[in-house]
Order: sequence, then C-alpha cells, then structure tokens
Amino acid sequence: QSRDKIQVRSVDGRFTKFRIIGGWLLFALFFGTSWINWNGHQAVLWDIPNRQFNIFSITLWPQDLVLLSMLLVICAFGLFAVTMFAGRIWCGYTCPQSVWSWIFIWIEKKVEGERNARIKLDKQPFSLKKLGLRLIKHSLWLSVGFATAITFIGYFTPVRDLVIEIFTFSLDSGTFAWLAFFTVMTYLNAGWLREQV
Repeated sequence: QSRDKIQVRSVDGRFTKFRIIGGWLLFALFFGTSWINWNGHQAVLWDIPNRQFNIFSITLWPQDLVLLSMLLVICAFGLFAVTMFAGRIWCGYTCPQSVWSWIFIWIEKKVEGERNARIKLDKQPFSLKKLGLRLIKHSLWLSVGFATAITFIGYFTPVRDLVIEIFTFSLDSGTFAWLAFFTVMTYLNAGWLREQV
C-alpha cells in the first residue's frame, strides 16, 4: 500500500516560536561557520589531505584523535543527559533532520499555501498552475539541498575555493559527485521522506 501524504498544519504558540528561532539559529550556525576566517585561514576546516583539523585557533593532528574522540563522547553523553532530563528537546528543537524538514515544510507552505490549500492542490487534476507551483517548490528545495551540500563539503575543503570552482565549472569529478550526492540526499530526506526518517 502506498503511504498517505502527510500535510502538516501550521501551529502557533510559545514553544513553536522557540523551535523556529532555534531552527533559524542552527541554520545560521551551520551555513555561517564555514565562511568565518580566523587568523588567516578558514575557522573550521577538516583538512583530510593534509591530515589536520582546524577549529579556530586549535589545530588537531592525527595523533590528537584521542582528544577529539573524548570530546565527541562528552558531547554524546551531554545529549543523553539533556534528553533524559528534558524530554525530547534534541529531536523536537535541534535535530538536523527536524530543522531541515521544517525549512522544507516552510518553503512548501509559502509556495503552495496552508494545509487545506495543499490538500486541495494534490487532488486537483494536472494544470499549468499546479505544474508552476510544483516547479517553484522543487527548485527551491533543490537550491536548499545544493546550499547544504556546498556548506557541508566546505567544512572539508576551503569553501571559498569550492564556490569559485563550482561557478567556473572547474570541479574535479570526486567533488562533483559528493555535491550531487548531498544535494539529492538533502532533497529526498527533508522533502520527500520527512516523517519516515
């Protein structure tokens, strides 16, 4: 049996406002951090070919992997503690899956209207208006997916050079494949799969 499409209804309230503000802050943090310069280099860069990880003024080498592992373990236990004492704060407010899904739902709402309008549009026969709205929505979804891919890859290769290579069509095939992969996966995950994930 094919699944029924879930059309999310807009809700309002204090906790929804916290979620929206938190989501936009996390979005800004993810997209902004890769563009910050610090002492003449990209502030956060996981430079795998040179085997060094730059995090602001700290440079970690492969022999420092134990420190990085301990930091990740501490963060994981912090996440478990917050979840244990404060319910589903991580999943409800800060999980990247949730944040990206909300952005895609917000785009859908701005293009196709509120829940009832989207349900009505789904039931309508094919028309130029329906095609136009769907093209706009999916183009915006793919744009967010592409921006996400650029930013994510920009944490592993200098982001400014990456953008220049993209717009001068001088990408190597490996980087192009990763860009395509993360663009498509973001598009499918946040646009189509949402609640299944």
